[in-house]
Amino acid sequence: MGKIRRGSVFGFISCFVLAGLTAPAGHAMVQDQTCPDTVVLAARGSDQNEEYGEYFGPQLYSEHAEPSNGYEGPNFTALFHQVEQRYPGTMDRVYVLALDEKAYPANMDLPPLAEEGENIGLIELVQRAVGIVQQYPIHEMIHSVAFGFIDSVRSGMDNAPKVVENYEATTGCNPNYVVAGFSQGALVTTSVEKYLANTGRLEGAVTIGNPLHKYPWAMERAALPEGKRVDYCLNGDFVCDFSLEATSDALSTKAERHASYFLNEPTAQDVRVIDAVAGLLNSVD
Repeated sequence: MGKIRRGSVFGFISCFVLAGLTAPAGHAMVQDQTCPDTVVLAARGSDQNEEYGEYFGPQLYSEHAEPSNGYEGPNFTALFHQVEQRYPGTMDRVYVLALDEKAYPANMDLPPLAEEGENIGLIELVQRAVGIVQQYPIHEMIHSVAFGFIDSVRSGMDNAPKVVENYEATTGCNPNYVVAGFSQGALVTTSVEKYLANTGRLEGAVTIGNPLHKYPWAMERAALPEGKRVDYCLNGDFVCDFSLEATSDALSTKAERHASYFLNEPTAQDVRVIDAVAGLLNSVD
């Protein structure tokens, strides 16, 4: 979960780089800066890591805010830039604190069935699946994917509260928090909601491509007022839309639909979500 089309991502991110919005490397934490009103605790999707070409470095969402460490992943990077573009000043008092590779490895390591941008038919799909099973014994592949995923999520769940406490100890800041998780990362950020809510620090939650979209009761969540929770699932995204059509499309297009959140020209549905996230970030007292 979380694999993406690198061509479209690099094109999208590069427009912000050219505009001077990508922060200089090395500025990952708040230093000698006024404390933000809100910290977004972000967890990226599966395999959105440097080895897959999906780490773009620290991001500056506002000239008046500190840059992130860059581990929020391409989808949240695009979302927060669009929030600031549509509602200038929203990100001025927001700091994006993303879980890095040590706190949360975001592993999946599932062999792809299709190349970048390729759309294949059912017969070719089956042939490639057979080839992968022959190349990687099924029991080894299942073990690697299942345990890699479980260990990754468990690591994120265990370390997220430590990241929060370390941030506050290092900076002396005591902000409100909005948790933001994409795909696998949604499981991680959902797990930390109660921890933040119990100390009065949880302001809201944003989940994108959430595996628990249709089963919110499967993981204990904090009670939030109306308008404080944004849960966005695209029709046809196999991670949160469990239809046969969505699954078939994901296998034949390398999960293109799941990977596409906020990386292309915003749709009307995207704009509604951007508005909702901006409203959430602007509503902090």
